[in-house]
Amino acid sequence: MKLTQNHIQELYKFTRKHYVEYYDVQSELVDHLANDIEEIWIENPNLSFEDARDKSFKKFGVFGFMNVVEQKQTQMTKRYFKIILKFIKEWFRLPKIVLTALLFLGFYQLQKLPNAYNMYIAVFIVVILLECYTIIKNSRKLKKKTDKTGKKWMFENIIAINGIGNSALILLYAFDFLFPR
Repeated sequence: MKLTQNHIQELYKFTRKHYVEYYDVQSELVDHLANDIEEIWIENPNLSFEDARDKSFKKFGVFGFMNVVEQKQTQMTKRYFKIILKFIKEWFRLPKIVLTALLFLGFYQLQKLPNAYNMYIAVFIVVILLECYTIIKNSRKLKKKTDKTGKKWMFENIIAINGIGNSALILLYAFDFLFPR
């Protein structure tokens, strides 16, 4: 016996009901459950869809889908950091390395000016404002996309969380710079 589209939709609802919020993880679990349900039906063709689904779900153990979600999150985080590493490597190639060196020299020369402290504060404030604007803009865009499609992707969420973490670091450094101990 084969699964119908209604069965597949029921499996998506089932994974959401069991706290799997990311669509990419849901798809992986639905595929696994569908294959397992079809195997269960081969062994016991008289079993209902719900009973076969529950029997398949019990194979995930006491914690249900949580181990799978954690593994997928670890996998996506590694993928994200590989992408970041690629961008970092790209940054140290021409012409970006020249731009970085010029910015470094510019800030070094800025320190020689009598009002350097105020200029640094102005630069930090501009960076913080741009970062806050970017975070708000991207989070609104991500929320609109999630609301429109009804699908929340783990990879996009990881990128958004890391962006917020980077902003927190900038704010922390700015706070230390503006109010030294």
